[in-house]
Amino acid sequence: MEIVLGPPGTGKTTYLLEQMERELDRGVPPDRIGFVSFTRRAAQEAKDRAMAKFKLSSKDLPYIRTLHSLCFRALGISNSEVLEGKKLMEFGAYVKMPVSGFVSMEEGTTFGFLDGDRALFMDNLARVKGISLWDQFQINRDDLLWSKVQWVSDKLVAFKKAHHLMDYTDMLAQFVKTEWSARLEVLLVDEAQDLSWLQWQVVAHLAKGTRRQIIAGDDDQAIYRWAGAAVEHFIDLPGDIKVLDHSWRVPREVQAVAFDVLSRISKRREKAWNPRDGQGYVSVAKRLEDSGLDVNEDTLILSRNSCFLRDDAMKFLKSEGILYEYHGQTSVRQSLVDAIVDWEKLRKGGEISVAQAENVYAQMEARKGFEWGQKKLPAYEDRDQMVSLQDLKEAGGLKVDTVWHEALSRAKPEERQYMQAALRGGQRLTERPKIRVSTIHGAKGAQADHVILLRDMAWRTFTEMKNNPEDEARTWYVAATRAKQRLTVVKPQANINRAYEI
Repeated sequence: MEIVLGPPGTGKTTYLLEQMERELDRGVPPDRIGFVSFTRRAAQEAKDRAMAKFKLSSKDLPYIRTLHSLCFRALGISNSEVLEGKKLMEFGAYVKMPVSGFVSMEEGTTFGFLDGDRALFMDNLARVKGISLWDQFQINRDDLLWSKVQWVSDKLVAFKKAHHLMDYTDMLAQFVKTEWSARLEVLLVDEAQDLSWLQWQVVAHLAKGTRRQIIAGDDDQAIYRWAGAAVEHFIDLPGDIKVLDHSWRVPREVQAVAFDVLSRISKRREKAWNPRDGQGYVSVAKRLEDSGLDVNEDTLILSRNSCFLRDDAMKFLKSEGILYEYHGQTSVRQSLVDAIVDWEKLRKGGEISVAQAENVYAQMEARKGFEWGQKKLPAYEDRDQMVSLQDLKEAGGLKVDTVWHEALSRAKPEERQYMQAALRGGQRLTERPKIRVSTIHGAKGAQADHVILLRDMAWRTFTEMKNNPEDEARTWYVAATRAKQRLTVVKPQANINRAYEI
């Protein structure tokens, strides 16, 4: 077994992809190579690269996927048999406990703050860690009653059996029990530091009969213990060690900050790595507005908890007319942006489709912007037909031809004002914002020229840090090492005694 240790920005995923390419060049059939990862991003990147280089289709690469996806496929189950979404909410009604119904396929577990979510999370955590529910309850009771947790767990088993359903953790457990074999020759595992005990059982099952196994990860970046990651298993894993020792991302000045955080971790794999060439910059700001934020610079604003993003960062950005991206979505409604572009095109004498015109009308107030109250234009059956401003006045009852922020009056005033301020600041509504906002966990694998760290911590996170200080150090190590050029640390705003020291 080969163990590849990849510190931040050293390219461990790229290294694995190169090994996969070498095996394909040697003539190994693509369906005899397994590439599994904790994240969809890494698995999809591997598949895309192999498809492009060797002119393969997705069907030619059946075993490049996340572990949950691989087990799902191997067991031959259908989406209708998976306990998720509405079915989870139905389960919540069945046990008379509210459940949000959200599941992450990558972590294979439910997330949320409702009582039902937390009880389900605890049940799942015990199963992926291979321990009893009682033992998990003793580790972290999460302000729940044991009777409630046990009730939910027992009813979950009964509900799944009665409705012939399986959750994502069941998929892993069932796969391990099967005699399934893909006769893989090579197995590549990425983000191994984030795998749970049960996921390691799946990896061992996949590895049977392979002639080569490469396990890649970085225990210093293991930030999912709270979701069941078996960090010590990866640290103690025997094999031939290869350290990727040159970061293409992190400059020396940022590395120094990261190493200071890293020094707070006692049990880890020792690994030396060199920073990238060129100078970096580290600074401390009193407030976010003092951080040197530039709308034209690739920037990542990170917080330990989402509440500080909502209440502080995003509120400030909107007050300043700064566009940003959060969870892959821009801070302005795409339907409104499309309507603005199409409306201004009409005013300049151009034409748009009826479908686009319907969206424009949807942003207008009835009896102000047009004469009737329906969103669909009654005079046109073909939604692809092109129409002009004059056409809409005649057939669609259009009453206005003023600038967009007056014509599209159905949008809230603060929304229009925010977009106007962004335009005055030289930003383009149709371009992806340079500013991204994320929690530290949500930014795993991301990077930016300028990283701004908000040091504030929620009370629950702060109290949990006292029990697991090394896990918290790993989280902030990941945060600091997202920076390619500049790292700015913002002083705590809410409570100076409830902030991480960095």
